[in-house]
Amino acid sequence: MPNADLYLDKIDFQRYLNQNDCVQCGFLSCDAFILALKRGAAGPRECSFISRNNAYAFEAVRKIEELWPEVPLLTHPRPAFTGLVELNQPDERSLTLISGNNEYTEQVLLTVLGTTICPFYLLFVDTDGNTVDMSMVYKTLTADRIYNSLTKTGMENKVTAKDIIIPGLASSLKNEIETMTGWNARVGPVCAAELPLYLSDIWIPP
Repeated sequence: MPNADLYLDKIDFQRYLNQNDCVQCGFLSCDAFILALKRGAAGPRECSFISRNNAYAFEAVRKIEELWPEVPLLTHPRPAFTGLVELNQPDERSLTLISGNNEYTEQVLLTVLGTTICPFYLLFVDTDGNTVDMSMVYKTLTADRIYNSLTKTGMENKVTAKDIIIPGLASSLKNEIETMTGWNARVGPVCAAELPLYLSDIWIPP
């Protein structure tokens, strides 16, 4: 069976560099440097403009690609855990990540989050077991379901900042989510492996 598209080609490495093509890294452009990073021919610390946290985030993306499970191309939903997971002892200041309750989606996301000791609330919304992309097709990831999940798990009483991060593929739901829940919905990356870069300021290595 062919593997599912995990959207690695959607990772926007460029946005995490200063993009001035300074050539201090020894490559002719930022694009050439990124290509070398992908091939393992260069390390992120070779760019003098990448912070220590960002350098680890780049390294984490490569590590994730090696570690995360092989995901077959799915034809049927695979429902898994629905509800709240608390990672690394989150508190009232911790971010809340939203995802669906597909078995492989959960495995992939937990593999990504295993590269940091940063605390998170991870809310698996009941999408009838569909992956995020298919849940947008079948309309099983909705503002209403996210609202119900936030309410059922008592998230209002767990955090002071009402911020959630929704998957990039669910960006069309942002305004409806904010209107219905009263929470600020930040649109995260399309590919889960980009999370270390997207959140590099807090992505602390184990």
